[in-house]
Amino acid sequence: MKKAPVKSLQMLLVAALSPLLYGCGQPAKTVDVDNVVTVELTEPNSDAEIIPIRCGVPMDEILRGICYDDYIFLMGMSRNTIYCVQEDTVISILEASGRGHGEYSSINDYTYSKDEHILFVCADGKLLKYSVPEMAFLESFDLPITPSGMSVLNSKEILMNCSFMEENGKDAYRGICVVSSQTGEVIKRCYDFDYINKRMMMQCDLTTVPGGFVFPLNSLTGNSILHYDLESESVEELFAFCFNSNWRVPRRLVKLSKGDVMLYTMEDNKETKHLEGGHYPNLIDSGLSFWCFPRENGKARPVAVIVKDGNVSCRSYVVSGTDFHPSPYFIHKGYCVDIVSPADLETADALSPLGSELKRIVGGQAFDNPVFFYFRVE
Repeated sequence: MKKAPVKSLQMLLVAALSPLLYGCGQPAKTVDVDNVVTVELTEPNSDAEIIPIRCGVPMDEILRGICYDDYIFLMGMSRNTIYCVQEDTVISILEASGRGHGEYSSINDYTYSKDEHILFVCADGKLLKYSVPEMAFLESFDLPITPSGMSVLNSKEILMNCSFMEENGKDAYRGICVVSSQTGEVIKRCYDFDYINKRMMMQCDLTTVPGGFVFPLNSLTGNSILHYDLESESVEELFAFCFNSNWRVPRRLVKLSKGDVMLYTMEDNKETKHLEGGHYPNLIDSGLSFWCFPRENGKARPVAVIVKDGNVSCRSYVVSGTDFHPSPYFIHKGYCVDIVSPADLETADALSPLGSELKRIVGGQAFDNPVFFYFRVE
């Protein structure tokens, strides 16, 4: 049987997504995060895999990660360190904290060009380039924008969630732009987020899918999942949604006129738990998944939202016998990947086989370094 060409696969993907296209005049769906089905993970198998991270030095607590075919890049909580992981081993570490040539005070964001083997780091108003895996400094230049979310398009362009002031110094722009990886200049504006402070995309939640990227866009009264198409170089809305009333800011408390920020008193704020969602979106079969994190008793409860065949369901995953509810740091080959440390397994009762294996592997890590926990959302 012959394999379908890439173009045909992309057309099939678009066809499969057509039931999700609520953005074209269709009403937003309601996501009821008070109605969640808990899924018990009990056995180590192809849907739940544990991979220890091999590293010869103590690792910083991990803030976020991005994954590619050849490498995984993990940024430490201090925002000064990026670990380059090949399969299960840290093969190099970027630690260039300082004020000198090729150094930075704090990393704002980063992305990777797998064709050129270059790690792009945004920090201190600059775009710095480092070779991979050596992490040798190559060059840098000023970046006249503030990115929060970025991904390489090709050898010359980076897709960024940008905010910057217009030339008149008065009007602010926020939206999805294509930026030159050679100069930092904005080449094209792809999607306007309307007024600054009105809508926002959560940092770095761009997921690579066949033919483009998917990412979330959030406002105080509604949310959506967007798709950037590489061929047409355009952005379309795949799925528009809001949360059930317990987690929504009442419209009367929100001002959406130009230049306003979210203004409501502490007393008004008690009326709502206010939830934003859409983290780590991913395409699954003919559907879509993303994550939100409602807080109960001061603790976040990860909830996976599954959209398929026009239906919306919510699931919470737990490793049976523990209080560990996995949620993704990044998406890798259809898996959600969490990063687990000993602190995540402090509460454990009658451990399931999966819980026992996870606790054994985490407990055996040198320097208490973390492990990858792969699991599927279907």
